[in-house]
Amino acid sequence: MNYKIYKSPDKALIQRRKINVIFLLLFAVFVLILTNLVRVQLIETERYKTAARKQYENKFVLTPFRGLVFDRNMNVLVSNSYELSFAADPNMVTNAEATADKFAVTFGKNRDEYLQKLNTPNTSFIYLEKGVDASSVNGLDTLDMPGIIVLKEPKRVYNYGSLASQVIGFTNAENKGQTGIEQSMDNVLAGKEGFVIMQRDGKGNNRPSLEFPRKDAENGNNIILTLDINVQRYAEEELAAGVKEFNADGGKAIVMSVKTGEIIAMCSYPTFDPNKITIQDTNGMKNAVISDIYEPGSTFKIISAAASLEENIENKNSIIQTESINEVKGIGITDVHTSKSMTFQQVLEQSSNVGFGKIALKIGSERFYKYARDFGFGISSGVELPGENKGMLKRPIDFSSFSLPYMSIGYEVLVNAMQISNAYAAVANKGMMMRSYIVKKESSPGGETIFENKPNQLRQVISESTSRNLTELLTGVVERGTGTDAKLEGLRVAGKTGTSQRLIDGKYSSSSHNASFVGYFPAEDPEVLITVILNNPKSGEFYGGKVAAPIFKRIAQKIANFTGEGSPELSRFSNVSFNHQQTESNTGEVDKRIMMPNVVNLKLETAKEIIEESGLRLEVHIENNADAKDGELIVTSQHPSANEFIQTDANVKVQLAVKSIEDKGDRMLIVPDVRGMSVRKGMNKILSGGFEIAIDGSGKIIDQTPAPGTKQLPGSRILIYCGGSQ
Repeated sequence: MNYKIYKSPDKALIQRRKINVIFLLLFAVFVLILTNLVRVQLIETERYKTAARKQYENKFVLTPFRGLVFDRNMNVLVSNSYELSFAADPNMVTNAEATADKFAVTFGKNRDEYLQKLNTPNTSFIYLEKGVDASSVNGLDTLDMPGIIVLKEPKRVYNYGSLASQVIGFTNAENKGQTGIEQSMDNVLAGKEGFVIMQRDGKGNNRPSLEFPRKDAENGNNIILTLDINVQRYAEEELAAGVKEFNADGGKAIVMSVKTGEIIAMCSYPTFDPNKITIQDTNGMKNAVISDIYEPGSTFKIISAAASLEENIENKNSIIQTESINEVKGIGITDVHTSKSMTFQQVLEQSSNVGFGKIALKIGSERFYKYARDFGFGISSGVELPGENKGMLKRPIDFSSFSLPYMSIGYEVLVNAMQISNAYAAVANKGMMMRSYIVKKESSPGGETIFENKPNQLRQVISESTSRNLTELLTGVVERGTGTDAKLEGLRVAGKTGTSQRLIDGKYSSSSHNASFVGYFPAEDPEVLITVILNNPKSGEFYGGKVAAPIFKRIAQKIANFTGEGSPELSRFSNVSFNHQQTESNTGEVDKRIMMPNVVNLKLETAKEIIEESGLRLEVHIENNADAKDGELIVTSQHPSANEFIQTDANVKVQLAVKSIEDKGDRMLIVPDVRGMSVRKGMNKILSGGFEIAIDGSGKIIDQTPAPGTKQLPGSRILIYCGGSQ
């Protein structure tokens, strides 16, 4: 039998094998460590540096102060204060119980609320209190509390409360403009944020260090408005008194410089106080002068009067048959003061509906439309405020057989108070239409002028001779006609009354009206224009000559008596020179900069009108080679951007990118039905549905346009008519 004898390995071999295994293990560990070092030191070095810095660094945003807002006489309308905010780094709080007790005692809240925040895991920053008045913290900001961060945050202060609040607007909790000048000039007022890197020491306290970067905040630029705060007060006080006296649902007023287009005062009622906003302020926040549109009634007769004189169709002695208007079958146009015939002058002074209906038929649809458009109706005024509704002016192709005579007396057309004011200002200003504006100047925090607005002539609407004749006729309206309640002692006033029935449940109501008066003075050389409109006066009187004209008179009388004796502030306004020399700067150069209008999401045809109205060249880029007519295209982007100042004499070309509506069929939204709702509820429903809103009147919503259920583009404006009781 054979045996195979196995010898066990010697000890030296076993030892070598063990060493090799250990070596391999150590080598593997080394490779792993080396790999991680390469990853940490080279590949992901920034990530780990950032993580390390977070252990001992904090970055704090330095919030800039918003620019100030002044009136034309450098009265500070809006200034800045500051509030305190308290935050905590729970990781660094050493005694959460004691800290919670201190906050609970100071602010009168449950300590458990603070304790829960102080014990929040996985965070190094959490607010305990935000936006606290510095006078109410009882020294809490000076205590040494580990882990507690005290921040000073700017607060907007509206120095005159509700005065001019709809023009100025307000900011939200993040100090961003929401309405008015605060919104439209937000990019100018806001400034630029800065930051500072703080080093956390062993006790958790944040301390600045020269080794860390810092960028100081840049405070916003200041805005000087054309408003005069004293005239603004006159307008607001008399408008509010008039609304209450005549039991109206609301009202609006505007005071303008005839020769420059500057807005001296602008207001609507009800209003609001931006220092203490409540949920009931919703209706008062809108600037109804530009956002509300309405059928103007007899103030729109200025179109037929101007066109007939300019085209030599009539003169002041022409005889107009005013017994009936049989030229168009079915038209029910009547006059309060019946007469078989009147002179053209009497037709205007007595505001004859029949007379103007017949005059309009002589003018014809095409010429009537041309003059209405030249006077600025159906076009945005371009004033530097958000929310303007350009209204509606039918094209002749859309006229029915009734449209021309009805439009001549202010129906089948929708306008805003700014447009009416601009039209009459053009008549007063020798037939020259001026661009209305409310931003007078932009200056740096140090007072250096960045931009100064200058009067800008848009176009000659009617001749100087027609302007003089029409002003003389409008003076007769105040001296002998429907506007006698607007007479001023020692000053000749030219003006026109207006009264229109309002739509209630889709029908014109004989018990609900808009009453208005537009006038300017002195008639020999007009300087100041005032427009007053009341919504649905219910005191028994509702004619414009009886309710709006007296308010005009009271505002005008205060302005006329505004001599400023004993007050340099007042005398500066009385010494303002309303002449075209103001179009030149101190260097003799004409400043032709304008603010670029926002036309994004508008139809191309509308955008063209707005841009061409501003005197700018246009270049259109159609995306995806869409084959559509202008009316089927919408603007998706623009260059220059909205609210950017541009030179009109520098051959600037506005570039618009457009798409066809068909390409955006999936974006079309259905208009909600808000009839019968309160204004607040209807507004919320429309805004949440992706639309913008315009409001005519106050109270419960009684009608809307476009009709419920129709499809519109996002951002389209929905007009709601209000008049019912809440």
